[in-house]
Amino acid sequence: MDFFRKCPFLSTIVLIVTALFIYGMLLASKTVKASNSVNLDNDPETVGVATAVQDIKVRLQNWRDGINERDYTVDYMPTEYVPDEEIINAFSPTEVQDDDGELTDEEKADRVLKDEEDAAAAARRAERSEKMKNGETDEFIRDAFKTKLDENDSSTPGDTYDGFYSVGDSYFTSGDTVIIGDSREQGFGMYSGLEGIVSYAQKSYGVHQVFTKKWIDSEFGKLTLEEAMAANKGKFKKVYIKFGLNEMGWADEATFDNAYYQLIDMIKYYQPDAVIYIQSIINVTAAKSNESNVFNNPDINARNEALKVVAEKEHVAYLDLNSVMADSEGNLPADFASDGIHIKQKYMYLWVDFLKSHAVVRDSGEAAALIDEDGSYISPEEQDEDEEEPAEDTVSEDSVEDTSEEAVQEDEDRTGEIVDTEAPTETQSDWETGGGI
Repeated sequence: MDFFRKCPFLSTIVLIVTALFIYGMLLASKTVKASNSVNLDNDPETVGVATAVQDIKVRLQNWRDGINERDYTVDYMPTEYVPDEEIINAFSPTEVQDDDGELTDEEKADRVLKDEEDAAAAARRAERSEKMKNGETDEFIRDAFKTKLDENDSSTPGDTYDGFYSVGDSYFTSGDTVIIGDSREQGFGMYSGLEGIVSYAQKSYGVHQVFTKKWIDSEFGKLTLEEAMAANKGKFKKVYIKFGLNEMGWADEATFDNAYYQLIDMIKYYQPDAVIYIQSIINVTAAKSNESNVFNNPDINARNEALKVVAEKEHVAYLDLNSVMADSEGNLPADFASDGIHIKQKYMYLWVDFLKSHAVVRDSGEAAALIDEDGSYISPEEQDEDEEEPAEDTVSEDSVEDTSEEAVQEDEDRTGEIVDTEAPTETQSDWETGGGI
């Protein structure tokens, strides 16, 4: 008691820090929940208090989990990513024994022939891609596949590419596409209908956690996103990122931007051949926007403008999802989400179609805009050559696909793939209330 009487100012600071510490522990244990019912007009200073409490909560969680914090507050512009030596050593590729010794001479010859054919096909795609990029290809290809953006579409391919093109499912389903983000991106991975996409998206995941949160399952155990990128170095050719809604409560815009810069630089290091897409934050419904001082569309639009700047400085693509997901008033239509935030499965096709019409051609030679079912494009000249060659196999009547309306409906009923559900059953409550975004 003598201490408090002799040092009242210091005592007050100790009491405040202790109170915040206790409140932070209660938040971390989910005994209490933070409130979004802040009146910014009457009490703007409470935003700073809420941000401070959130910061304390994150620091307590990191301290509890033994995680070294990452500083996002310093000025950070696009620069070279410096990898952690421990991560590099932990995920260095191991030597793979060549099994040619177990092959017969005929099998070896077949392998050599296949390698030569693959190399020749890759060279043709690289040549077409370079011509497309330089505008040297024929007008038919450019007119048929190049996307003409609508006036309300602010998407940009980045100065590395010449524009957006239309692609097929195989652009996403060949095993080299990864999506990264929060529960909205997780929902896309689950309900888009595109198979083979690697998903590093999770409910409540934030851009500030990609270097510290261990949650990705692997043969090495739980990994951070950084470690997962290192473990799969060079695997991904298309990377779709979607963060921002969970971070709407951040008072410091620069901190959000810095976290995004570091994320992109890290991905560039481990996936040097990848096309990186920054997806805009999808707006919320008018009802959700009006009731929330955190998740409201004016602030989301401002954050998206900042994301466009990040994409420009990093020379990566920016995708304006709101050009197809928002109505004329800039709101997510009420029917699109029962909780005002998460997209229902039956409207997911809009998102999918948008990504299909907003793909770029990589410098590595993949003619992304001209992908057919087997991942390659056949020029008219090559089609003519193929038609001149006699067919070796005949197709029986039984093998012809029945595309009648009755057959399609029967197939849908049999596979059960078309399901009008809004969210993962196991997390229905969190999904619909927006408790974890």
